Amino acid sequence: MKNKKINKIVSIILSVSILTTVCSTTTFAASRKQIQDTNIKIEVNAYSEDINWEGVSSVSEFKDQKGNFCFAYVSGKKIIVVKTKNGKVINTIKLAKKYPLFGGVACDSKGNFYLASGKNNEGNKEINTVFISKYDKEGKHIKTVGDDGSSSSSSGSSFLTKKPFEAGNCDIEVNGNLVTVNYAREMYSGHQSNSVFTVDSTTMTKVDMGRIYNSHSFAQRAIAYKDGFVYASEGDCFPRAFTISTSLKSNENVIENDVFHFWVKKGTYSNWDMGTLNYNYAHMGDLAVVGSNKVAFLATSVKSLNSNANKENEQLFIQIFDPEADLSNASSYVTKGTRSGLSGPDGNVKVTDYGVKFLTNSNAYYIDHPQMVSNGKNKLIVLYEKYNKKTGSYNGLYFQVLNSKGEVIKKETLYSKNIKLNPCETPIYTDGKVNWVTNNDKGYISICSLKIK
Repeated sequence: MKNKKINKIVSIILSVSILTTVCSTTTFAASRKQIQDTNIKIEVNAYSEDINWEGVSSVSEFKDQKGNFCFAYVSGKKIIVVKTKNGKVINTIKLAKKYPLFGGVACDSKGNFYLASGKNNEGNKEINTVFISKYDKEGKHIKTVGDDGSSSSSSGSSFLTKKPFEAGNCDIEVNGNLVTVNYAREMYSGHQSNSVFTVDSTTMTKVDMGRIYNSHSFAQRAIAYKDGFVYASEGDCFPRAFTISTSLKSNENVIENDVFHFWVKKGTYSNWDMGTLNYNYAHMGDLAVVGSNKVAFLATSVKSLNSNANKENEQLFIQIFDPEADLSNASSYVTKGTRSGLSGPDGNVKVTDYGVKFLTNSNAYYIDHPQMVSNGKNKLIVLYEKYNKKTGSYNGLYFQVLNSKGEVIKKETLYSKNIKLNPCETPIYTDGKVNWVTNNDKGYISICSLKIK
C-alpha cells in the first residue's frame, strides 16, 4: 500500500523568555473562566497536522506529583518544563534533549519526568529510533531506553520504525511503575502505522504488554486503566475505524475492538486511490476513565456510513463502555445509539457501531479538535472548536459537561470567541479545573483554565 507523501516535522520556535510571575490576569464571571498570560513566546501548534491526520503538539501538557498543571516545550538542546500553580508560573526545570524529535513529557508520583523522543533513520540498517528517557525531579538524566518498533509487530524488519511521529501524534502516559508511548510512525516498508512501547520505570527496561498495531494510524491516545492502559487509534484501512485496545498486566491478552467505522466509496482500495482512502470523515478526540471503571471515547465524525458522508460535516460524539468487554455487542456500552452502513478499505463491508451518542448537530458548523477530561469521579468535561462550514471562519471555543452515563448536565456553553485549544494534546484536569495552553494575540503562551464545580 502506498502512502500520501508525509510532511516532515518542522519546529518553529519563535523565541523563549521565562518569568516566574504572570504578566496579566483576566478573570471572568464566578471564576469560571481564567486566562493568564506568561512571558513565554513559542508557537503552540501540532507539527505536521494535516486535514487527514494529527501532528505532535509543540507543547506537552501533564501534571506533577503535587497535582500542579505543567507544560513542556523544546528550546534548543533542552526541554523546558514549566510548573504552574493557580495559573501562575512558579518554577522551570531543564531536561537535556537526547534526540531531535520531541514526542511529549509525563511525570510520576515521585516527581520523576519521562520524555518521549525520537530520531529518523535515513539508512537501511534497523536501529532504535524512539526513546523513553527518565529524569529526576531536578532534571538530572537517569536512563534512556530505546525501541526499534518491534514492540508492536513481529512481521519482519519492514515493519520496524524508520521515522517516528509521522502522520499522527505521540501520547505518553504513566501508570504506577509503567510508562507507555503510543506513537505514529513511518516503517521501513514506506507504509505508516502506530507502535506502542512500554517500560518499567523502576528498572527502565522494556515490558511486554502485548502487541498493539494498526495500519495507517493517523491519531493515537493512551490512558492509565487499572494495572495497565487503554489505547485508541484512528486507522484508514486495516481496520478502517477507531480502535480501542486494552492492555493489562492481569490479562496476558490484549483486548481489541473496532468501536466506530468510517465510510469510503466502493472500490477505493482496489483502485489504489490512496488520497481518498486517507480521508476518514472523522478525527480523534480523547479517552477518559469515568464512573466505575468505564471508559469514555470522544471524537468527531459525519453521521452517515453511506455516500451521504460526502455532504455532511463532522459533529461531536461520545461512546462510554467497558473496555474489557466485547464491544461488538450493544450491551457493553453505557451510552445508546446505533449506526450502520458500509466500511472497510473497499467500502463493501457491512458494519454496525453501538453506543454512539452525538453531542452536536449542525448543518452550519463543523467541529474541530475535540478534547475531554474526567474529574476523576462522575463528570466528563468536553471542549471543542466550532467553525463555519461555508467560510471556514472560527466561531469559538465551547464546552459541555456530561455525567458518567453520557447525559448532558451542562449544555453547550461558549468559553471564548477567539481562544483556541492546544491541538492534538489532551488538557489536564487538576484542582477542580481543566487546564491547557494556547497563544494570545501577541504570540505568547496563555494558561487557560475552566473551573467546573
